[in-house]
Amino acid sequence: MNTPAESSRFADKKPHAVHAFAKLLCAVAWLSACDDGTLSPDYRDTGVFADAVEDAQVDVGTDDAAPMDSVDVQPVIQCNVAGDCAYGGPCLDLACILGQCVGTPHAIGSACSDGDACTTGDACTALGLCKGTIVQCSDGNACTNDYCDQKTGCQVTFNTSICKGGDACATWKCQTGVCKVASQTECDDGNPCTNDVCGTNGCQYTSMQLAPCEDGDACTTGGICKFGLCESQPVVCDDGDSCTTDTCDKKLGCLHTQVDGPCNDGDTCTQNDLCVGGVCIGTVKDCNDGDACTSDTCDGASAVCQHKAIVDGSACDPGSACVVNASCTADGCVGAQKPCDDGNPCTADKCNPNSGCVFTVLSDGAACGNGQSCNGGVCQ
Repeated sequence: MNTPAESSRFADKKPHAVHAFAKLLCAVAWLSACDDGTLSPDYRDTGVFADAVEDAQVDVGTDDAAPMDSVDVQPVIQCNVAGDCAYGGPCLDLACILGQCVGTPHAIGSACSDGDACTTGDACTALGLCKGTIVQCSDGNACTNDYCDQKTGCQVTFNTSICKGGDACATWKCQTGVCKVASQTECDDGNPCTNDVCGTNGCQYTSMQLAPCEDGDACTTGGICKFGLCESQPVVCDDGDSCTTDTCDKKLGCLHTQVDGPCNDGDTCTQNDLCVGGVCIGTVKDCNDGDACTSDTCDGASAVCQHKAIVDGSACDPGSACVVNASCTADGCVGAQKPCDDGNPCTADKCNPNSGCVFTVLSDGAACGNGQSCNGGVCQ
């Protein structure tokens, strides 16, 4: 038990100690308000804490302590019972000592909860603060946005950003948290003289040399790859028909359009050639010399009519129906006169070169010999 003298001496020094503890308590409260959620590497280097500790360590037995009015003393929380003191936090117990609230920190490193779901491994510090390590919420998925909510902890939302998939020749996009193919890239460069493949780095094109190729042009043929280009020969669309216009379409190929009007059938022995239904038709040149004893032809090379004599004695066409048994002679086609007497004296008999014998009935009353006369073509 303290002697009266000691009690008096302690009473004289008590205000300094109480004020020092109060200042320490205020320093703790001030640091708590500025807590960034991480443990300080050396919390003893904190200026406020150092001042508070220094004031708290005032030697109560030293008479030459600095006057109270020379110390920057923080306001003191007055109390009668412990219930008058506010909650000090998960790492600080407040008690009412000698009418003033005094905080006692929990053991350094003891478990606590700072009430922040975004920290983990919460532990008490020497200042009575509850400190934790920031939680890392990244799930490694490029298709999610990861963040931390102080109440609910790590949260994940889907995004629709462009992402990288396994196929280098496709465009990938995030869909409901998964990187999926958005569109497929075709590696065909439209050049028939390149070998187009998809590699690990995307589309790759290798030039081919002297390989057959098709340039996609219906107006060319026989394509060969040379230095990465398809070289072809033009298609010949001339059909030899002067009654068609010959053109070529790159997609459809040769086209032959019928035309009307004069043309040339290529035969020199025809004349007045005209297109009829897409065909050139001409009139054969007339080489007939009127001589039945000549063979009349047209020379295709010179377009000149030729007349070749027929062997004498050969039957021929005299060109008259009034000549029979005609044959070729030196005088031409000669034959006998065709007999046209029908033995009726009441008809006039003659021969028409075009139609042959013609028998015309004489008029009634015409004399027909022996004192008789014709009546209805009969001699009476």
